[in-house]
Amino acid sequence: MRPKSNDELVIYRAALQDLSQPKSEENPPDGLLAVPLLRHQRIALSWMVKKEKAGVPCCGGILADDQGLGKTVSTIALILKERSPSSRVSTAMARQIKTETLNLDDDDISSELDKSKLGAYSYQVNDNSSTGSKTSMHTKGRPAAGTLIVCPTSVLRQWSEELHNKVTSKANLSVLVYHGSNRTKDPIELAKYDVVVTTYSIVSMEVPKQPLVEDDDETGKGTHESPSSKKRKSPSSSKKSSSKAKKEVEKELLEATARPLAKVGWYRIVLDEAQSIKNYRTQVARACWGLRAKRRWCLSGTPIQNAVDDLYSYFRFLKYDPYAVYKQFCSTIKFPIQKHPTTGYRKLQAVLKTVMLRRTKGTFIDGEPIINLPPKRIILRKVDFTDEERDFYCRLESESRAQFAEYAAAGTVKQNYVNILLMLLRLRQACDHPLLVGGSNSGSVWRSSIEEAKKLPREKLTVLLNCLEGSLAICGICSDPPEDAVVTVCGHVFCNQCICEHLSGDDTKCPVSACKTQLSVSSVFSKAMLSDSLSDQPSLQKNPDCAGSEVAESSICSPYDSSKIKAALQMLQSLSKPKACTMRDCISRSDDEGTSPSENKCDNHAEESRMNTSSKDTTTIVGEKAIVFSQWTGMLDLLETCLKSSSIQYRRLDGTMSVLARDKAVKDFNTLPEVSVMIMSLKAASLGLNMVAACHVLLLDLWWNPTTEDQAIDRAHRIGQTRPVSVLRLTVKDTVEDRILALQQKKREMVASAFGEDETGSRQTRLTVEDLEYLFKI
Repeated sequence: MRPKSNDELVIYRAALQDLSQPKSEENPPDGLLAVPLLRHQRIALSWMVKKEKAGVPCCGGILADDQGLGKTVSTIALILKERSPSSRVSTAMARQIKTETLNLDDDDISSELDKSKLGAYSYQVNDNSSTGSKTSMHTKGRPAAGTLIVCPTSVLRQWSEELHNKVTSKANLSVLVYHGSNRTKDPIELAKYDVVVTTYSIVSMEVPKQPLVEDDDETGKGTHESPSSKKRKSPSSSKKSSSKAKKEVEKELLEATARPLAKVGWYRIVLDEAQSIKNYRTQVARACWGLRAKRRWCLSGTPIQNAVDDLYSYFRFLKYDPYAVYKQFCSTIKFPIQKHPTTGYRKLQAVLKTVMLRRTKGTFIDGEPIINLPPKRIILRKVDFTDEERDFYCRLESESRAQFAEYAAAGTVKQNYVNILLMLLRLRQACDHPLLVGGSNSGSVWRSSIEEAKKLPREKLTVLLNCLEGSLAICGICSDPPEDAVVTVCGHVFCNQCICEHLSGDDTKCPVSACKTQLSVSSVFSKAMLSDSLSDQPSLQKNPDCAGSEVAESSICSPYDSSKIKAALQMLQSLSKPKACTMRDCISRSDDEGTSPSENKCDNHAEESRMNTSSKDTTTIVGEKAIVFSQWTGMLDLLETCLKSSSIQYRRLDGTMSVLARDKAVKDFNTLPEVSVMIMSLKAASLGLNMVAACHVLLLDLWWNPTTEDQAIDRAHRIGQTRPVSVLRLTVKDTVEDRILALQQKKREMVASAFGEDETGSRQTRLTVEDLEYLFKI
């Protein structure tokens, strides 16, 4: 039986029974998986099967293995091991389903030990359900479907390829990529497939958003109620709030009548890169909570990125009582950590132990390392500013310090928190290139919007420009100070990449929760375009189809050079020089590293081996490949211009690109020997991608959260990598970047404390007044 919503004792007892890493192993049925599972993946499969069947404290959990340890393969093995009982239902049977009005109060989660109480739908399961045999199906309002995988747009195709390449034809696993404007509008179609892969943006568009925590707190309930709790009376004010929240959900449900994801009862839902829902206030998090499913999983190598608050959204999605109720989460987890970190984190570790499996690349099982990867070497290189760059930076820093001092003297630091973050943003951008400070935009947005801006009245242009220039403007999607800020026609500010990523999922509604405006790429505007439209300057109209961005063009006549770009080019030019490599070298390297020759051949020789045309003395000219990350597309624009002039072949990936363009860029980089560099946006490309063709990673700038950088590095340092990986982090001496490095260490300590990887507690990591004073050297 499941524990009562307030029975924490059951959870802690379960945690005490499993203080060490689990060791039991399982494999999927023979002949279904095309690759053998490593030991830690077999252990993960066994753990996941047990969690789904036990149903205590929830039917699922969080697989939090490090990036690159094969969470995807473990999940595919789970899908093959525990097939949906309805995964082989016939089309004719599915067509007999009569869709009824959806009951929002139905509890769609239940233990397999008590099938009679299944809410929104139920299954008649026979003994062969795990092998995918046909079973009868009964529904109440929803067709019962298989496994739904929700992932970032950047890894959509990778999931599709993994399901195709890692699963044999014997498994007879049907897969649908649910994306694009021509995707089906019939939920019965979704129910035909064993696996449906889609993106967070489409879930956000199709699924009614659940109420925010304030509504839940007033009624004292979480995402679902027990039968007894439904009968309890609440104060009239609480009733009104609950009724209002329910009406909003019902309204969204009516608007989504043609949206299949909201009208299907899933056997299993997997959230890949689940940190995408860490902010519980976002539309995407609230939409994921609204999905109906029997079993639920979160996959994330970095489940905690900013603070312990990140965990609440996972718990609510998993229906992990009592912590799925925000008041309970705060009183039992958040507040104890704030008051007494050491004891608070110990309690959190017990809570996580029952629902999370986490292994790092340094984990040992029975004295043996969990995985043998080539070494990774991280080098921090501090470059010197030129005199011009230093002069620009010092002036900007002096102005920022003076402004911060005014806030501090007036006691208004907290009230100006966002404005202060924007000042820090400009200082960080100045460390890359002075041109970024004024605000730069990828040309793709304003080129397509220029004609639309011409049609706007002058008053509207002024309002939109004021929105961008407002000191309190933050991105309506990621809630950070906007990178390459743009404003929509409805007056909401976003990062250029965030809004482009949103629109690439065919979601045409403004992401701001209270706004219902339908958007398109042509209704998104940059500051430069609005200013030019106001002043009737023809500069943008003269060359609207230019290949580079505003920054890239300006850099040609700029008096400033970037020290970071010079250092990056120096490194990339050395890598792009072809080197002679013989098959004998590959085999010798295999002997040195203790791997098989087939595992350690370079890309060229591996291909030759497949064609049976090579010998040990075959010589091929190969070069090493590198991935370059930056947070700002403007910085990528500048680097791109320099790469072109240096004749270095490269590909680019950022959030403004379509799914097809991203897929082609990754494929070219991984398969074409002459393409030696991939320049990537940290926001769009630090997740999920497998790019072991590269053995060098270059980080042009620092991010507050070190786990984001770790994710980026793990695009190359993961299973499948056969060469040592070198990581170069570029920073500038005597700047705010020195102090960001210290803050990153605090973040690492907090994460380690939460996962039990450190014996001491740590404070919350939202920047405090003391942190800000430190960053501004006050």
